[in-house]
Amino acid sequence: MKLTSLEFDGQTHHYLLFHDQLQLPRWSLDKTQDTAHFEQIGSSLFRRHDASHSLCKLVADKHPRWSLAWLCRDQLGKRLIGHIDALREWRSNRILRQVGLNVVPCQAAGIAINPLNPLASFLAVQYLQDAVSGEDYFLGADEAQRLALLRRLAREIATLASHGYCHRDLHFGNLMIDPMGEIIWIDTHVRRLPSGAKARQQILAATLKPGKLHGEGYRDYLLQQIKQCPLQVPVRH
Repeated sequence: MKLTSLEFDGQTHHYLLFHDQLQLPRWSLDKTQDTAHFEQIGSSLFRRHDASHSLCKLVADKHPRWSLAWLCRDQLGKRLIGHIDALREWRSNRILRQVGLNVVPCQAAGIAINPLNPLASFLAVQYLQDAVSGEDYFLGADEAQRLALLRRLAREIATLASHGYCHRDLHFGNLMIDPMGEIIWIDTHVRRLPSGAKARQQILAATLKPGKLHGEGYRDYLLQQIKQCPLQVPVRH
């Protein structure tokens, strides 16, 4: 663990970093066109740290300050127990890497020291200069390219399921596509699956939301492709 200062938006905040690969005493974060675009796609605050080629994600508390939910969930449930988004995502990133999927390398994960700092969760990952957002790729692709992407995604979902996990929030904005057309998972929150094949299929189907996959047609196609992949008995890690 390392105490580090983060400077962004004209203010300095102190964070306790875990799994820190860079060991920097201070991070100076900048807002760019890329980070503004990522904020339009996702729900987090994004900043760049150019010196380390890092993209930094800061996730805010989910409940109004001083409310009972804020005290119980954001403060006790996340900060004190350690269930903040950054640490959960770091652990999920490691799981995806262990099962053989491409993930963006994590540089650091941390938690705000000040309980009144609403941006409790800090995660720094390697900035992928040559990759594009899965959402941008899908919207700019023709129909054949879209279906090819869904088939690749189905194989990777099935691979993850065969190791006992599924993604909690599956949508194209949580993926990047590299110049070779390969998928890179960038938002890696996963959950465990039950052992039974029927229960696993039901949970996988429930995670596929038409609104996040640009309609029922693409959602059904993806689900059909997943069903054609063998879902083995999960291997527990």
